[in-house]
Formats: sequence, structure tokens, C-alpha cells
Amino acid sequence: MNIIRKQEEIKILKTTDVLVVGGGPAGIGAAAAAARQGRSVILLEKRGFLGGNITACYVENANYFLAGTPFQSEGIYAEIEKGCKEKYGSDNIREYNKNAFNSEYLKVYLDEFLTELGVEIYFHAFVNETIVEDGRITAVIIQTKNGPVAVKADVVVDSTGDGDVAFSAGVPFEQGRDLDGLCQPGTVGLRFAGADVEKLNVEGEDRLREIGRDFKQKYRAGLTGLKCKRQDLPFGRLSKGGQISYVNYACAYHIDPTDLADVSRGEMECRQYIMDIYRYLKENYEELRNIEIASIGPEIGFRDSRRIEGHYKMSIEDMRSGKTYEDVIAVYPGFYDMLAPDAEMDGDGSLEGRGYKGHIFHPIEGDDSFQIPYRALIPVNIKNMLTAGRCISADHVAESGIRAISACMMTGQAAGTAAAMASAKGVNTDEIDIRELQDNLRSQGIRIPQ
Repeated sequence: MNIIRKQEEIKILKTTDVLVVGGGPAGIGAAAAAARQGRSVILLEKRGFLGGNITACYVENANYFLAGTPFQSEGIYAEIEKGCKEKYGSDNIREYNKNAFNSEYLKVYLDEFLTELGVEIYFHAFVNETIVEDGRITAVIIQTKNGPVAVKADVVVDSTGDGDVAFSAGVPFEQGRDLDGLCQPGTVGLRFAGADVEKLNVEGEDRLREIGRDFKQKYRAGLTGLKCKRQDLPFGRLSKGGQISYVNYACAYHIDPTDLADVSRGEMECRQYIMDIYRYLKENYEELRNIEIASIGPEIGFRDSRRIEGHYKMSIEDMRSGKTYEDVIAVYPGFYDMLAPDAEMDGDGSLEGRGYKGHIFHPIEGDDSFQIPYRALIPVNIKNMLTAGRCISADHVAESGIRAISACMMTGQAAGTAAAMASAKGVNTDEIDIRELQDNLRSQGIRIPQ
């Protein structure tokens, strides 16, 4: 049974050159890049802060996988990584991943970083509707406490992660595995206080990593008695005050990230898993005997969701073969990470399983990398929109490499630059000069082959 909503007149809140929807890593890259091209930029974020999964889900260990490889952070991501640490510090006494963000400081830094660039930011701005005429988005509708309001823009960048704007504009999409549509699990982040710093911070050791390894062995041996199917137990920063800033454990499987009932169930299920792991760690590890839960992440975070149909669909075969593109806008190290959508985590981590035979965890091998083409950012049937982040056009296994936080910011940086160019010249997003875009990105510190 359905109801018909009456037609209503919606107030235009603002008009801008470039509208970026979603303030996670991709949206940050897009908004900053577009503003630096001299265009007016509005950034809409559904939460009360920027940073996406880094801040909302405590995923501070971004780019940890670059350690010991020939690769390094680049572009706007490198700038933020360096700038935030220099201005606010990190409070991290672990040797592991010294460049981990402090997500609370990052919230403040990103406010300052983007407003200083002239980006106009609106928080608590949830978008799930667009007005489309003749293949162009003429307005994006924000749901607010005062009812819906509209923003008009020359070009729209969808950096929502779930492809919410593209979906509302009627762009075709894929979601999850080909066989059954299952996505990776949703996770609710966790912070502990009261850890024994002296016992955890032993010179030459990383006791938190050792606890994680011990937990995995006991879980696989069936000794933990825990219900959550998550076997790994990654930890984040350790502060002098005894805070463990990130515990990546509580996972809800068989969840559709776009379904209201599923997401609600996942939030509650994960909070029960958090209580389980809290009790388990207190009881089994002397270093964690006095911990308490400092905070539970404000929102469940997802690793994949909708992937839009673009002018080019990236495949894992493309990425592993080293395929090159004339319209390349980013080169990224060959790191692939997929938690098994069906919760069967006993695989060997190889790409060959394609997410059907356990998890995928494929670290960087030498200088192996893949290219991302601009066409993968362009939706098939909307002339004035680009996508950025994990919702770009790719197959499910390819998305396990594209979804990395700094990769999302790089595609955002490319999308924001391209959107500014399209706005300035009054052309569609598929009509910009690719060579000019690439030269522009190189000048911004993005390493693109000539």
C-alpha cells in the first residue's frame, strides 16, 4: 500500500557553482579542490561533523598499509595528514602507524581547513531527492527540521558513499556481490579508557597487536564463546592517558546498508557485540583489566553499498593486469581488503576467492598499483554530476581496493577539480579537456603518468 504526497513548493536555500554532497574523505577532497579552482562551493553533510568513517566510525588507521612500501600519501590527503598532526598532535604512543589521525582533533581541523578555503558547509543536511530535467540535476533537496529546502548548482558531486544523489537521480547501480547482492558487514566503532599503559607500551613490543593475534587464534580454535563472526581485532592509537581510540570488532553481517530495518538491526546488534568484547577483554588480558567503554561510535559504518553505472566500469582484472587509461586521474597501490559478506572468514585472503571463499586481504606487492580512469566517475545518464569515493563505477572486488580512505579522497580531488572546470566553462562533465584536468591534478601533487 502506498500514499501519494501532495505537490509542494520548495524554497531555494542557495545557488552555487559546485555542490558536494557527503563530507567524508571523498567529499573533503572534492570540496577543497573545487574551491581552489576559484568556484563557489557548498558542502552538505548529514552528520554534525566532517570526516566520514574516520570520525564517525573511528577508522583513524588510514594508510597504515603503506608502511614499508614505495608508496606515500599524496594530494589533499597528504596535506591534511601532515597539517592536522602539526596543529593538534596525535596523542599516539604506539609505534604502529604513527600517522594515525586523532579523529576528534580532525573534526576541528577539517572545519577550519575547508572554511578557510571558502567552502560553505551545512551540517545535518540529509539528501535523498533531486529534481532532474533533460538529464541534468536542476536542484538537490535537503531534508531539514524546517522541511525540505533546495540547493541549485552547475555541477553536483555525489560523495555520499552510498550513491544517494545518483540513486535519487535515477542512475542505474549495482550493490554487493553478483551472486546474492550481499555487502560487506557494517561495523560500529568503539573506544576504551583505562588501559594499562605501562604494560601495553613495552619497548620493542606492540602488546595490542599481540593481543589481537592471540584473540584470533583463540577465536579460530573455538575458545572465545563470542557470537560475532569477526575474527580479527585491530586496535588504534594508545594515548598516555590509557585510551585505546579504535577497536574494529563489532560487525553485523547480512545487512543492506540502504535498508532502514537492516541498518537499525545492525546498530543494535553491534552494540551487543561491543558489550561482549568489552567483558571478554577485561577477563582475559591483564593489560585491559581496568578498561571501561569510553564511547561507542555514533553511527554504523559500511565498507560498500551502491556502485553507480558509469561511462567505464573498473574490474579487478583491469586493476591486477596494470591496465592504463588515457583519462587516468589517480594511481593507487594494489591493496585490497574485503571482509567476507557471508561472514565466512576462514579463507586464505586471496583475491581469487572474489569474496565467496572467505575474506580478501591482499597487501601491496612491490610497486604494484592500479589506475583509476575519469570515466568511472561519470554516471551514464546525468550530464552535470560526478561521483567520488567507494560508489564510483566498479565491480565488487575492484571496490575492495577503491574504497581505501586516501583513494576516496583522491577520486574526490579529481571530481572536484573536474566539476570546477565544467562549471567554469559551462560544459557537461564528460566534455572537459582530460589533458587539462590531468595537468591540473599534477600541479596539486597527484602523481599521474605523462
